[in-house]
Amino acid sequence: MATVRLASDERPETVLEFRVLGSWREKIRGLLGTSPDASPVMLTRCASIHTFGMAYPIDVAFVGELGEVLEVRRGLCPRAFASHAAACCVMERPSREGPWLEEGEHLWIVSISADALAA
Repeated sequence: MATVRLASDERPETVLEFRVLGSWREKIRGLLGTSPDASPVMLTRCASIHTFGMAYPIDVAFVGELGEVLEVRRGLCPRAFASHAAACCVMERPSREGPWLEEGEHLWIVSISADALAA
């Protein structure tokens, strides 16, 4: 499994881990078929997502090419579509209470698995 660990300028003490989804098939599936305790995912080269077929709401963050969080949607319900024209990747997780990415936050890579480099 390819993973990336990210931190932000605004919260450097917090490291977030995401499973990297880079292929078309992986991105179309996203969190579909997972449970509400699934790990967060990062959809690379992606500017739009859907929640058709999802059994639970998700939290979404659209991220620009320089690591800036452009837009955050919390609790996006099943059967919805969301996009941001300037996004280069999208972060998703099952919707839950607690901290999540925030608009204006600047992300940077702490580490990336070797598997993710081949994607």
